Amino acid sequence: MIRALWVLLWLGIAATGAAGATAETAAPILPQDYQARLGIGMDVDWAKTPRGMDYYTAQTPRDFKARGFSHVRIRIRNDATPEMLAHIERVVNDSLAAGLLPVVAYQAAPFKRDPSPETMAAFVNWWRRVAEALQDMPPEVSFDLIIEVTEALNKQPDRLNTAYAAAVSAIRDTNPGRILMISPVVRSAPENLPLLEIPPRSDGYLMAEFHFYASGPDKTNPKKLWTTGTPAERALIAAKIAAALDWQEKTGIPVWVGAWMAGNYNKGNDYTIPEQATFARFVSCALQNARIPFAVNSDNFFRDRARGQWRPELEPVLDAILTPCP
Repeated sequence: MIRALWVLLWLGIAATGAAGATAETAAPILPQDYQARLGIGMDVDWAKTPRGMDYYTAQTPRDFKARGFSHVRIRIRNDATPEMLAHIERVVNDSLAAGLLPVVAYQAAPFKRDPSPETMAAFVNWWRRVAEALQDMPPEVSFDLIIEVTEALNKQPDRLNTAYAAAVSAIRDTNPGRILMISPVVRSAPENLPLLEIPPRSDGYLMAEFHFYASGPDKTNPKKLWTTGTPAERALIAAKIAAALDWQEKTGIPVWVGAWMAGNYNKGNDYTIPEQATFARFVSCALQNARIPFAVNSDNFFRDRARGQWRPELEPVLDAILTPCP
């Protein structure tokens, strides 16, 4: 019975849409419940790139829901101008109306390149402005503080923890029960979760995000090797999931995967569709069986945005990701 209910949550059947609800009328969602409801999602550029924004329509999130996704991780890199805030609100409202959980994620590129006091202050101020703009959104909307920790910030975990504490405090002034997500250094690697410090004002509404294979598997790199899915290659994935689950058990803070990629689309794209589907099926099932939700990276590969259609050649990969696992 418990397993059946879990599968229903992953399929999005048990989760209800949040259209029309507000932060004032809906009780906060516990992180453990939010983790169960996130299910399978996708990283989207609907508020990040010019093409992603230009081709976005209200039908877009409805198509994602119809394809079987439960959430979208809405990536943003621009300044929090009034125009940008209005676009974010539009995308979030459309996602809620479609029955998707929206995860608002900030790229924070200047802070990652140069983690100075000035860029950290700008990072905190960005979240203060976004939090103020979205404070009346229902609790189904969550905030992912940094898309992925990279560049110079990789070597400064203490500065990262200081920034998280300041940003969480700024957000809590207007969003006391909002689910917030933090991730560790070195491309949000799960083995670095223990380097995170829990922000003082997280108030129990906190999740931790980790990434693996965010730019896809590799046929030669031993750290993310995947050829035919040998036992050793599968063990690499299992070890990363085990590290995240161990940290989750020790801290009581739910984890999720903010990005993994089914093929090396940015680095040669030399995996065949059957090879991608095999890798995707293994990763998807490994995470589903561990009860860890995840977002697939990313919409621009799987969808022809100009036509508003899924790319037919990648449908087998989507099927491998979205089909419930035994």
